[in-house]
Amino acid sequence: MRVKVLFFAACRDITNVEKLEMELKKGSTVAGFVEAVVKKYPKIEKLLGNMVLSVNLEYTNPKSTDILKDGSEIAFIPPISGG
Repeated sequence: MRVKVLFFAACRDITNVEKLEMELKKGSTVAGFVEAVVKKYPKIEKLLGNMVLSVNLEYTNPKSTDILKDGSEIAFIPPISGG
């Protein structure tokens, strides 16, 4: 199955990618997906404790055991500052 991945702010800076598609095994969980992303982009791990992850526009825990579906959109949203 394929999922769409979006990276915002510092996550985009770390990955040098705004969006991509990833191939996952059917039945992959959110946590398993996050592990795969960290394996591909190890520096993103330092942001996991301070960021929000959304799946199909709904916030979720990066350690969630919820199963992803084909076509899911996952966004990595780190804290953003500014005025």
